[in-house]
Amino acid sequence: MARAPDSKDIDPREIKILSDILALVLDEQPGHAATALERIRQMARRDGVTGGALKNLFITRIGTVPQRDTATRERGLRERVHDLEHRLSQSETDTRTAQLRLGRCQMDMGLLQVEVATFRMQKPWRYIAITFAAGAGLLVGIAGTQFYHSLTDTRAPIDRAAYLR
Repeated sequence: MARAPDSKDIDPREIKILSDILALVLDEQPGHAATALERIRQMARRDGVTGGALKNLFITRIGTVPQRDTATRERGLRERVHDLEHRLSQSETDTRTAQLRLGRCQMDMGLLQVEVATFRMQKPWRYIAITFAAGAGLLVGIAGTQFYHSLTDTRAPIDRAAYLR
């Protein structure tokens, strides 16, 4: 009993060989055509394939399908194209958004770099200014204390030696 060939069972090399043999059948030289037909018969007997099964194999492999399957396939392909177009437009929108965010981030980074450079330039002068202000404050404090003591009357010195006895 002949079996119908499954497209998964057939080796792609065998399909190539079979197509080459069929090309020889259509050849104009009668000796080549007869040899090619005999080779096809031998392969079919070896694999247990009938002529109808071989015809079905070619129909499914070549893509000759009934019209209603074509319409269903076309509808599916149209839906896929529509889905891919939608995904493409979404990807383009996402890309534009990412580019805008990148531009903003680069601008912010530039501003931060300017601020850091300004801070670094001001850093040594700040320490000098703080040191100068602390020294001036110390000198003003000493001078103020001396001025206060010079204006106030001084009491008689206390003999502290009495405390040591």
